[in-house]
Amino acid sequence: LVGMLSKAEQDEARVAKELEALIQQLAEANEQGTHSVSELAAKERDNQKLNIEVASKEATNKKLVADMQKLLAELEASTTTSDNLINKLFIKGDANKKLMQEIETMKAESDKRDKKMERLLAERQEKPDTKRT
Repeated sequence: LVGMLSKAEQDEARVAKELEALIQQLAEANEQGTHSVSELAAKERDNQKLNIEVASKEATNKKLVADMQKLLAELEASTTTSDNLINKLFIKGDANKKLMQEIETMKAESDKRDKKMERLLAERQEKPDTKRT
């Protein structure tokens, strides 16, 4: 009976030590868990700040894309207008060339007539006037 009692006391002491060790481990784990929760909360706040920044940058990006699309549309309209003006210039240039050719043709015809008139005048001056004599 005394042996059993002694063994029970030893078992009780061993269980008490194990229980104390487990309590210590639990306290440490609890402290680490509290620390981890604090870190997690800080990371969550940082994440929310980053989400706000991302949303702001996305809004800025959308505005920039819209501005670029507007500028591109204006550039395309300007290019079309420019192309139309260039086409009109070519058409006017062609018309101007035709007019210049017509003027050259008229000038050549005028020169021919002038020469013919000079020749006729010269012939007339060389011929005696038969009506006067």
